[in-house]
Amino acid sequence: MKKLTWIMFIILTGNTIQAQTDSIFDAYYKEFEVFRKSVDNDFNRFKSQNDSAFLKFLEQTWKEFEVFRHTQPERPKPKEQPMINEKTDSTQQELEYIVPLQPDANIKKEQMIDSELKELKPVSYQSRIIAKYIDVFGTSEEIYYYPDKLPHLDIVNEKSIAEFYRNLASNNSIWIYNIMLFEKIKQTYHFNDWGYYMVIKKAAESIFNLKNEQTLFIWYVFIKTGYRVKVGFDNNTLYLLLPSQQELYNIKYLSENGLQFYLFQNENSQPGQLKTYQGFYKDSAKIFSFTLTGLPRISDVRTESRDLNYNQKNINLLFNRGIMDFLNSYPQCALNIYFGLPISVSNINILDKLFDPMFQGKTSREKVDILLNSIQNAIAYQTDQEQFGKERYMFAEECLYFPYSDCEDRSALLGQLVKHFTGLPAIGLEFPDHVTLAVNFPGEEQGTYILFEAKRYFICDPTYINSKSGMLPINLKDEKPKVIVF
Repeated sequence: MKKLTWIMFIILTGNTIQAQTDSIFDAYYKEFEVFRKSVDNDFNRFKSQNDSAFLKFLEQTWKEFEVFRHTQPERPKPKEQPMINEKTDSTQQELEYIVPLQPDANIKKEQMIDSELKELKPVSYQSRIIAKYIDVFGTSEEIYYYPDKLPHLDIVNEKSIAEFYRNLASNNSIWIYNIMLFEKIKQTYHFNDWGYYMVIKKAAESIFNLKNEQTLFIWYVFIKTGYRVKVGFDNNTLYLLLPSQQELYNIKYLSENGLQFYLFQNENSQPGQLKTYQGFYKDSAKIFSFTLTGLPRISDVRTESRDLNYNQKNINLLFNRGIMDFLNSYPQCALNIYFGLPISVSNINILDKLFDPMFQGKTSREKVDILLNSIQNAIAYQTDQEQFGKERYMFAEECLYFPYSDCEDRSALLGQLVKHFTGLPAIGLEFPDHVTLAVNFPGEEQGTYILFEAKRYFICDPTYINSKSGMLPINLKDEKPKVIVF
């Protein structure tokens, strides 16, 4: 009898939960239907006037391009953490440097498609909409689609790609609604372009089974949100082409009109040539940027901790697992991308408690020397090859998270600590075999420095043990570094 009562309770409870779920979904469905009708009633207001011309263009203007790859520099780093020799390494001198390259702002514009050829008609909706959850670095978000309105791609050629685009554009209202959701997620999480790409990629993987179809969906969404992206193909494999003014490593790219288009979605393939169309959808399309100005705002439902010991004090740093997953997803970029990303507010507050008592009564230069000493001694040294099996640059937050780091990671961390605790200007220095930091101490003259933009930036090396501001290892004194501006 008790067993029967318990079974009845489970059934009734399940029915109640299902009824609540259906009620919530029905409320959403009614809201979407209002939205859909407004789109269908004024279809041209929601679709770009370029759609039809773009479709015609896709069928006619494809061309073969050779693809290339930037190899990530692998510096012959020491197996053991090096140590400064104060007798030979602290000679005062002014170093020459290589002027940093500026992104080319005068990119030649590609052909613009500006004529309307024919009208696209919206498709009527008969089936019930489907809701799906996508995982955004540990947090669930909902997207919606009609399963019987999904386009399919059986073969890869110019006409099939154009037809896939045509089908998406004809079912415009549901995709516009989802694009609004994607952009809301981007704003809520404070994602940059890469974070936005990852959201759309998750949605594509949830909706479409085939990789090529996922690629075309991502391409369509980026076009509709104003980005200058392309697709290309080699045999039966499609690639999303993301333009970037920042250099990416170990990812193939093609170059067109002064802009590099990097191959994503099947980026591990090795095409020697790629076919893509010559033109773009919109004159004012945005260039995809890998720059990060701050960490995304991802819910901290999953956290990890790490102890850091320095000067006989122990602190417990906390890491948002979702943020660490986001950073780990990042393609390997030019070093200025890593140097420019701040440490999380939660960990900065913890570091404040460690360093603020030590900084009492100290000058800015003395504070930097304390920061140098802390990184040299509190964070264990190991090369990327030993820790990851390959060269892997880290953001400052990752340098605090992983058990080991090497020269470029420590320099990125020091740059953010100097910025937070002193506000002094700093630049990175990329030697052929080493990466370090240089800091401007106004009014100071003692030590080895680089005269950059009429200011003295003194070497501050977080890798060489016992190195203080102004000290340069003797093996670097005749080298000419590249300047990293961040």
